[in-house]
Amino acid sequence: MLDENAGSKVAPRIRQLDDAAINRIAAGEVVERPSSAVKELVENAIDAMATRITIDIADGGKTLIRVTDDGYGIPAEDLPLALSRHATSKLEGSDLLNIHTFGF
Repeated sequence: MLDENAGSKVAPRIRQLDDAAINRIAAGEVVERPSSAVKELVENAIDAMATRITIDIADGGKTLIRVTDDGYGIPAEDLPLALSRHATSKLEGSDLLNIHTFGF
């Protein structure tokens, strides 16, 4: 998200999804291989308006997958919620048909 007044990148707030949205997306939650994890992380970087993305992988993704970008990041106060299940900054409510990002 771009702050039109300041011209800088601003992270949308992370929030817990409601039960209706959780139940509708639960089947798509499984990451099957390291390449799927990399894809998700790169999509998150693009959604965060990154212009530079670096990917580091060791041992085929078994010991290291690191995606570094210059996107707007996550505010420190949102980190605990960002690491919980079924939390996102990319969905408003449970409207899964109104998604304008690569993922959630």
